[in-house]
Amino acid sequence: MDSQITQDDDGFQDNDTSQGNGSNGEVTAVDIVSRVELEVSFGSEKLLNLQMLLMEVAHRAYDIEALMLDPDSLSSESLKKAFEFDTLYGILDSEVSELEKLVGSIQIDIGSVEKEVNEEESEGRLTGRLRAATKALVEMQELISTIRRESENFDKVMDPSHQKSGIGERGAYENGHASSPTTMQADDQRNVLHMLEQSIANELDLEKKLSESGAVVEELKMKLHHVEQESYFMEESVEAISERTFAAENSSELFLGISKELTDRISTMQSELSASGRREDDLKSKLEQSLVQLNALEGSSEMTQDISEKNASKEAMQSQRSSTPESSTLQHKLQKLEEWLSGGANEKTHNMSVSEISTFENIINDIKDTISKAESRTQNAEARCAELTEANVQLNGELNSLKSQGSVRAGLLEQRLMESDAQLEHARASVEALSEQQGMIKSSMSDMEHTIEDLKEKYSKAETRAESAESKCTLLTDTNLELSDELSFLRGRVESLENSLRHANRLKLSTAKDIGIKTKTISDLVAKLALERERLHLQIVGLTKKNRMLAKKCKESINEGILLSKSITANEGELTNVTEEVLLTSSPMQTQVKTTADNLGGNEAVVAALVEDESGALETVRSIQPTQLNWKYIFAALFVLLAAALVHLLTQSVVPGLE
Repeated sequence: MDSQITQDDDGFQDNDTSQGNGSNGEVTAVDIVSRVELEVSFGSEKLLNLQMLLMEVAHRAYDIEALMLDPDSLSSESLKKAFEFDTLYGILDSEVSELEKLVGSIQIDIGSVEKEVNEEESEGRLTGRLRAATKALVEMQELISTIRRESENFDKVMDPSHQKSGIGERGAYENGHASSPTTMQADDQRNVLHMLEQSIANELDLEKKLSESGAVVEELKMKLHHVEQESYFMEESVEAISERTFAAENSSELFLGISKELTDRISTMQSELSASGRREDDLKSKLEQSLVQLNALEGSSEMTQDISEKNASKEAMQSQRSSTPESSTLQHKLQKLEEWLSGGANEKTHNMSVSEISTFENIINDIKDTISKAESRTQNAEARCAELTEANVQLNGELNSLKSQGSVRAGLLEQRLMESDAQLEHARASVEALSEQQGMIKSSMSDMEHTIEDLKEKYSKAETRAESAESKCTLLTDTNLELSDELSFLRGRVESLENSLRHANRLKLSTAKDIGIKTKTISDLVAKLALERERLHLQIVGLTKKNRMLAKKCKESINEGILLSKSITANEGELTNVTEEVLLTSSPMQTQVKTTADNLGGNEAVVAALVEDESGALETVRSIQPTQLNWKYIFAALFVLLAAALVHLLTQSVVPGLE
C-alpha cells in the first residue's frame, strides 16, 4: 500500500515538475524567482512537518524494537503498532522522495534564472533573492539528508519485525494454541477497520478544513471587494470634494472680482461726490461774487446820484475795473493823482515845469475822455446789471433747484454709499467665510489624503493577504488533489479489504463447519476409544485371571511352571512395551480424552475392585493405566493433529489477504 502511495505521489510530482519546466519558457525571470521562493517556503514548511513525523516514527520504532525482543509477548496491539509504523514509514519515505524531486526542480529553475541574470547583468534584486533561495535550498538538502540517514535505521526494524512476528505465530501454533490465530485475525481486522475509520475521519476533517479555508478565501475576496468599493466611493467623494473646492475657489475669485468692482464703484462715487461738492462750492462762490457785484452796483448807482463826478468816475472806474482790466489801471492812476494832489499840490506846482503841466493837462483830457467812455460803459453796465439781476434770480432759482436736487442726489448717493458699504462688509464677510471654508476644505483634503493613504496601505495589505491566500489556496488545492487521490486509493483499499473480510468470514464459516464435522468425528473416535479401552481392560482382566490360573498350575508341576513362567514373562514384556508406546503417543490427546476418562473412571474403579476381589493373593500383577491404548487410537490422534495443521494453514492464507 505504501509503495503504491509513493508511486502515485511520485507521478503527481513528476507532472507538476514537467508543467513547471514547460512554463519556464513563457514567463519572466521575476515570475520564476517568485515561484522558486514559494516552492522553497512550501518545502521548508513540509520539512518541519516531516521532522515531527520522523520523531513519531522513531518513537514507534523504539516501541516495536522493545516488542520484537520477546516474541512471546506479541498481541493484536503489537501488530497494530507494527502496521501503523509501516504506514508512517511509507508516508515518510514518499514525502522525502517528493521533496528531493522538488529540490531538483528548484535547482533547475535557479540555474535557468542565473543564466538569464548573467546575460542581462543588471538585476541586483534578483541576484539577492536567488542567493537567499540557494541558501534555503542548501539547508533543505542538509535536512533531507539527515532525514534519509535517520530513516535508513528504520529499514532494520521492519524485516526483523515481520520475521519475528512470523516465528512467534508459528511457535504459538506449534504449542497447541489452535484457537488463537482466528482471534488474532479478528482483532487485526478490527484494528485495521478502526484505523481505516480513523483515516476516513481524518480525511473528512481535512475536507471540512478545505471547505472552511475556501469559505475563508471567499470571505477575504468579499472583504477585498468591499474595500475596493469603499476606496472607489472614497475616490468619488474626494473627486466631489475637489469639485466643490474648485467651485468654491471659482466663487471666491468671482466674489473677489465683484468686491473689487464694488470698491472701484465706491471710489468713483466718492470722487463724483467730491466733484459735486466742489461744484457746489464753486457755485456758492460765484453766487457770493454775483451778490457782491450787485451790492457794488447798487452802491455805485446811489453814489453817482449824490456824489460828484469824481465819485461817479471812481465808481465807474471801479465798475470798469471789476469788468475790464483797463478800468483797474485807470483807477490806480487816479488814486495816485489824488494822493499826489492831496499831498502837496501847491508845493509841487511851483516846482513843476510847463512841460509837466502840459503833460498833466493831456492826462486830464485823456481822463475826461475815459470818463465819458466810462459813463457810456456804466450805462451799458447798468443794462448789464439789470440783465445780471434777472440772471441772478434765475441763478437763485436754479441754485435752489440745484440744492434740492443736490440734497436728493446726496441722499441717494448716501443710500448707495450705505448699500455699497453693506455689500462691501457682506463681501468681506463672505470672503472671510470663503477663506475659512477654504481652510476647512484644505484640512479636509489633507485628512482625505491621509485616509486615502491609509486606504492604499490597507489595500496593499489586503492585496498581499489576497496573494498569500491565493498561494495558500493553490497549495490547498494541490494537497486536496493529493488527498483526493489518496482518498480514492484508500476507498479502493477499503473495498478490497471489505471483500477480503467477506471472503475471510466465508472461509471462517466453512472452516467452522469443517471443524464442527471434525469435532463430531473426533467425539465419535473418543467414544470408540473409550469402548476399546473398556474392551482392552476386560481382556487384561481376563489375561490376569488366566495368569493366575497358570500360576496355580505351575505350583502343581514345577517343570511345567518354569515353562509357563517364561511364557508369562514374555507376554508381560510385550504388554509393557505396548503400554509404554501408547503412553508416549497419547500424551497430546490426554486433554481431549479427559472428559471421557472422567466418565469412565467409575467403571475402572468397579473393574479394579472386581480384580482385587478375585485375586485373593496380590502377587506380581501390574496395574494397567487408562492411557494404554491401541495403534488405531494413535493413528486417530495423528489424524486430529493433521486437521489442526490444515486449519492453521487456512488461517495463514487468510491473513496475507487482509494485509
